[in-house]
Amino acid sequence: MAEGQFILITGATAGIGLQTALDLAQLGARLVVHGRSTAKVDEARRAIEKVGGQAEGVAFELTSLKSVRQGAEELARRFSRLDVLVNNAGVFMNERVLTEDGLETTFQVNHLAPFLLTNLLLKGPLTGPGARVVNVSSIAHSRGRMRFEDLQLTRGFQGYAAYAQSKLANILFTLELAEHLPPARITANCLHPGVVSTKLLTQGFGMSGSDTVEEAAATSVFLAASPAVEGVTGRYFARQREVSPAPQALEVSARKQLWEVSEQLCGLSG
Repeated sequence: MAEGQFILITGATAGIGLQTALDLAQLGARLVVHGRSTAKVDEARRAIEKVGGQAEGVAFELTSLKSVRQGAEELARRFSRLDVLVNNAGVFMNERVLTEDGLETTFQVNHLAPFLLTNLLLKGPLTGPGARVVNVSSIAHSRGRMRFEDLQLTRGFQGYAAYAQSKLANILFTLELAEHLPPARITANCLHPGVVSTKLLTQGFGMSGSDTVEEAAATSVFLAASPAVEGVTGRYFARQREVSPAPQALEVSARKQLWEVSEQLCGLSG
């Protein structure tokens, strides 16, 4: 199904994101790779072209909501159609650092930036029949808790707690997004990629993974391109199979509260 599809992947210049792009390119997809810098994006494009793929690129910062808006505007100008958005980019912070928006970096990069980008693209090129949104979460969500009283973790910041909260937010966002979308036209699903020795894992967690990067990318590729999940929406996957997320990821009230707060923080409400 990937043949001829335009697929945007965030954080596609290294690790799982780049492998996802390479695999989809070999299935015939036309890639739009996102990264923080033009130099990194161009490097990823060359890697994709080496395997016979077609790739274009876009660079913008997820630590800046203004930059995300500018990126979405650029994408809308350049592409009349995007068939799939894979929100893959992620970060792990050992210390509490604020973005230029005054928000905690983990929460902004891992949740608010993809929330904003997705909603903006759904008003433009990501509207065709069969369009898909794929959000990369993590099994870490099972240890997460939405601290609605202190989402920016101003009290007692811990890197893993911030990461787990953001990955829980990915699933809550996905399930609520699926409720907002007409399932016959656009689907939204999320996944745990596996545990692989990416930069995020080795530098953030100080540990190595048991999966290869190819294995870790497989579920993103599956959700982006497989006809087996056509029309399937609002689900969580691991190892290319639908599985049940942790109970806190299924709380409808938390889904709706997170959506409302995210709209406010991203300037989408009202």
